[in-house]
Amino acid sequence: MPRTALLLLAVWQAATAFRVPAPVVQRKKLLAPAKLPPPLRAAAADDAAVEKVEKPPLTPRLAGFAALAIADEACRVAFKGSGLPHSLAGGGALVALLIATGSIGEKLHKKLLAPGATLLLGWMPVFFAPALVLLPLAEPVVATARDAAALAVVVFGGLAASLSATALAVSTVCSDECTAASDTWSKSRPAQVPFGSPLLKPLGVATLLSGVLAAQGKLAFKRPYFVAATLGSFVFGSRFASSLAKSESKTKKALARALHPVAQCALVTTVACRILAKATSKTTTATLKSYATLAGAPLQRLLGASVLALACGVYGRRREVKDNWKAVAAGTVSGVGVGLYGTALAARAVQLPKAARYALLPRCITSPLAVAVCTALQTDAAAAVALVVVTGVLGAAFGPSALDALGTKDPVARGMAMGAAAHGIGTAQMGDEPDAQPFAAIAMSLVGAASVVAAATPASRALLLRAAGV
Repeated sequence: MPRTALLLLAVWQAATAFRVPAPVVQRKKLLAPAKLPPPLRAAAADDAAVEKVEKPPLTPRLAGFAALAIADEACRVAFKGSGLPHSLAGGGALVALLIATGSIGEKLHKKLLAPGATLLLGWMPVFFAPALVLLPLAEPVVATARDAAALAVVVFGGLAASLSATALAVSTVCSDECTAASDTWSKSRPAQVPFGSPLLKPLGVATLLSGVLAAQGKLAFKRPYFVAATLGSFVFGSRFASSLAKSESKTKKALARALHPVAQCALVTTVACRILAKATSKTTTATLKSYATLAGAPLQRLLGASVLALACGVYGRRREVKDNWKAVAAGTVSGVGVGLYGTALAARAVQLPKAARYALLPRCITSPLAVAVCTALQTDAAAAVALVVVTGVLGAAFGPSALDALGTKDPVARGMAMGAAAHGIGTAQMGDEPDAQPFAAIAMSLVGAASVVAAATPASRALLLRAAGV
């Protein structure tokens, strides 16, 4: 009950301050509030400059969020024992149901599910952060500096290969209509400030007060401390990166790409856990285990609802997806070929330890599906999920710029490349490119589904393990 109440409180705070991406009606030069730290003044001024911007009312956003969360829990029960990841099967079922119900489905999507999906996807990246915070609890998969360097080569090189190969494959088969759509891509769209300033203060105060009480031995305040620290650091990181991205300085723009909000969130939350461990005379390991139970598990559980939110985006762009089915098929084949089997060959080529090869295999697959792949391969998922998050953060930080450098402007190719290479985090990053994000969600889902099938089918699993040399 306390977990549910706290999460609902966090959602309510987010809903009141979250700024739904919308066209900018008018911008003026305004002075930033003097009380804000300098790095955030640009973001605050940008908030104040947006006038008369429509956003869904509070009630549909909260109701839609709750509906998607409840639907995800229902899918956990309905698809239990089916051998399919419940979020993936649920996303497909949701799209099919909305299409089958015709005008009723359209109204439900427009008035309830779409507003809830917008709210949920705004927070989606933070649901990946606990995997990085809890990385010290995972069994190490490399033991030497040489193996660590080889692991980094596969992660960075594999990400670049997945992005470029998928973008090339989609661009090659893309129809004339798909190519013509490149004029609508969102590079020129101004960066949106993801969260309003009012959300920073209550989360900061909640972190401080609950932290002081938890340090005094009042265990009931550990959960609020962990959750507020995680959400607050993510909000700050999002706004800080946004303020840097608006700068005219190339150095600050590069720094904005490197300082992804999920990375900032994981770092600050790790420090918060260590501070509490020292204040309570507990070991860091024990405190991290408490974090996993009290905050990490509830936040990661919302990844399932996030997949359903992405499915809503796919439904909203279903006509575009149908028109470009050849591009979708090409991107999926390329994503699985390079992301799964290519990773297996690369990990074998650099002679990584067996545990590292297993952990790397699902690096391009979103966390819930990566766990399913690890289950099929009968290997531990902790290190694999951490590498999934690292891949996603790197892809979200540098993927759009890499696609710019490759000259990939078509939204279908950009979306498919990001979804196939950087899974859910990369898909969330495409929120500033609304024509591309549905294709990123499609790629994430299809590449993930195909990878799960490949890992679960005896013949393809044997081929995968042979490619990895394990």
